[in-house]
Amino acid sequence: MLVVHVKDVQRHAVAGVQIGVEGDGGSAVTGDDGKARIRLAQQTKEKTWVSLQILSSPSGKDLVMVSPWDYKTLVPSFENESENFVEVVVVQRGDRAALENGTVLKSLAAQINKANAPKAAGEQSPPEDPKASLVVVAKQYGLAPDDLDRAIRAWGAKVTDPYDAGLAALYEQNYPSASVQFSDSLQLREERLATDRKAVADAACFLGQSRWAEGKYQESITAYQRCLELRPDDSAVLNSVGESVQGAGDYQRAETLFRHALAIDEKALGPEAPDLARDLNNLALLLQARGDYAQAEPLYRQALAIDEKALGPEHPGVATIVNNLAFLLKVRGDYAGAEPLYRRALAIDEKILGPNNRIVATCLSNLANLLQARGDYAEVEPLYRRVLAIDENMLAPEHPDLAIDLNNFGEVLRVKGDYADAEPLLKRALAIDEKVFGPDYPKEATFLNNLAGLLKAQGNYAGAEPLYQRALAIDEKALGLEHPDVARDLNNLAGLLTVEGNYAGAEPLYRRALAIDEKMLGPDHPEVATFLSNLAFLLKVKGDYADAEPLLRRALEIDEKALGPTHPTTHEIRKNLELLDSQMSSQTQKK
Repeated sequence: MLVVHVKDVQRHAVAGVQIGVEGDGGSAVTGDDGKARIRLAQQTKEKTWVSLQILSSPSGKDLVMVSPWDYKTLVPSFENESENFVEVVVVQRGDRAALENGTVLKSLAAQINKANAPKAAGEQSPPEDPKASLVVVAKQYGLAPDDLDRAIRAWGAKVTDPYDAGLAALYEQNYPSASVQFSDSLQLREERLATDRKAVADAACFLGQSRWAEGKYQESITAYQRCLELRPDDSAVLNSVGESVQGAGDYQRAETLFRHALAIDEKALGPEAPDLARDLNNLALLLQARGDYAQAEPLYRQALAIDEKALGPEHPGVATIVNNLAFLLKVRGDYAGAEPLYRRALAIDEKILGPNNRIVATCLSNLANLLQARGDYAEVEPLYRRVLAIDENMLAPEHPDLAIDLNNFGEVLRVKGDYADAEPLLKRALAIDEKVFGPDYPKEATFLNNLAGLLKAQGNYAGAEPLYQRALAIDEKALGLEHPDVARDLNNLAGLLTVEGNYAGAEPLYRRALAIDEKMLGPDHPEVATFLSNLAFLLKVKGDYADAEPLLRRALEIDEKALGPTHPTTHEIRKNLELLDSQMSSQTQKK
């Protein structure tokens, strides 16, 4: 049995509240003394975690739980009756007096911070907007979001306890201050571990979240790991550790953590719970990062169906999964399928968050990147300029997200031939990531490739080659030998060797890149067409027209289908094929 004492924020007993344990537990109604005895499942043992929920309120009341803030409690010892109880604090929904109560504000700040915990670590996935979490929690308690925001900020300015001060700093996204406060709080709470394991777990979890937001993934992992020791079957903590581990580049361990979280929630919550959508989305992002697109797509679609049903079609969380699915389709070469999804995600976020939000900037960047891949450059440049204007206003000058957008815009300018404007953007992007993550972070391979491409276009082959080699080494180590990003690196290095006249060095690289993409992306992907065209060009330069011609024809068929007959790339391949046919005809006539 679990004894629960239900009180209001003035510490008065509340009678007539039906409170239950989620899952296999039972429920009971509080008496006049505010106490209820809830039967636990047979397998529930002391010092394990259970989740509480209010099933019904007394007549004329609509009560919502304030404490425990996350509805989770550690089952106390069954032996000592004087300590075998859990205190639950409730408040009337819509009671504005709650905005003046420190217990309530502390709980709601914790809930908002938890909602803003790491999600969707992939660079194409915008983090959820803190304001959206504020709106959701305020609605749950029947309060106006602006009133709750002001009340939390005013409370945070007065608190002195390091845990409370950490909550307030994390709420205001002052991550360095939050990390210091939670570090102090964790140290104090570790000293009281024997009597308050939950307090230690909470402090460790929020410290992990703050370190993650600072981009300090290894420190984040350490903090989350401490929380996980105390909550080994908490799917939310498993997901948070997985996000940090993936951020640090350890994809194999991240996959294990995400699959464990998914298995727990599938068993405990059923197939349509919103938490399951979170698990599916995170696992899909990880599989996508590893190049396993076939497994990732159905997970995204399952997550999207769950969230559309649970949250509605215009929720920011739905926009995140729509965006992730669009990115996957783009990578797989389905540009026609990806574009309406990107535009849907952008429309949702602009409507909910406004036009100058950081999440909106990510959506704009993703759409621009797709249009760039399709050759629609007229719309691309103004989209990126709008992205950077938002970034420079909202992000620190060395933020990793700013590096991504600087790199993307620099690449657009490089493709346009505007080398003078592109070079400082690409170099700044690389410098930011090298400083934040170190010299061998997987994402830097993309930045290295783009900067090397610029140097190559400027004729600086000696400067470009070590950058291409370094990008290839980073990706082979992080992603394995058969990842599409490795194929990209091989193709780029082969292209440099070709212009340098090193045909013997270039040909095996092109063939390896082609084999990887045919296996991983399928034989009809536009990237395959690019590699076919490049290999055909090399063979043509070597005078091997007979082997080059079928490669170009196959590339043309792929791009006509994927990009359309009028796309610039399609047109270029067609022109190259006509030129090759002419050269082959001249060669035949000479014979």
